[in-house]
Amino acid sequence: MAIKYNLTPIEVIELFGYTKPIAKEALELFEQANHLKLPQLLFDFLSLVRNEELLSTADIWANGDSLPYFSYQYIEEGIEDCREDFNDPEFCKENDFYPYSKIPKEKWPELVENYLQIGSDYGAGVVFYGIKEKELVLENPPVYMLHEADALADWKLIANTLSEYLMCVLLDALTGASYTTAQHVLNENGWAFYEEEYANKEEARENLSNRKIDWSIMGKNMTFYGAADSFYRYCFDEEEKIFVIVKNDTSIMLIKSK
Repeated sequence: MAIKYNLTPIEVIELFGYTKPIAKEALELFEQANHLKLPQLLFDFLSLVRNEELLSTADIWANGDSLPYFSYQYIEEGIEDCREDFNDPEFCKENDFYPYSKIPKEKWPELVENYLQIGSDYGAGVVFYGIKEKELVLENPPVYMLHEADALADWKLIANTLSEYLMCVLLDALTGASYTTAQHVLNENGWAFYEEEYANKEEARENLSNRKIDWSIMGKNMTFYGAADSFYRYCFDEEEKIFVIVKNDTSIMLIKSK
């Protein structure tokens, strides 16, 4: 039995049949218009899934007019929306955009770095995910998050690598952590979903062992949903065409090719 461990986000997308870079030209035009180069991993990922229904309700901007944009653009738009109210001293005290309106844009880096925002929580849209502009040159840069209730400069590290963020988006979509859109799409494309709950991790581990899966070397990744210490393990049985996801070591989801 051939078990493939530690798959990349690209490999996971491709094993479900998304192998054609359908959005390559659109992303190249986006790069030209914004005078930037997306990390190759992000470019390749979006090329395969952009405007596909699979991730239409996932926590990444991959559909419609939703393309990455810089947080400085968001600040500029916020300033314009609030400009008429800046005559009110009380409004200015509470407004996050006001301090940025009082200094040239060239000095904004003294208050906050510029982030290329690449996604948000689909349901509420109150959390944004982004990559620091200066780190776009990295092969696998960290990803940060900003909650709308926090100050504009209060970005926090959410994923050590872009790969971890993309895998999180994928696994959350596949398990239906928030929406079952991906499950519906893949079911129509010839994949069946089976979920097994276990009383403890020993029982779950025994199940995997019976499948000749080595628990200790399965890929491990974060999730945006559940408790703070929630996580996934994952691998792919190439012979049986089964993608295996283990959540919190007690729940096993099998995604089988029909």
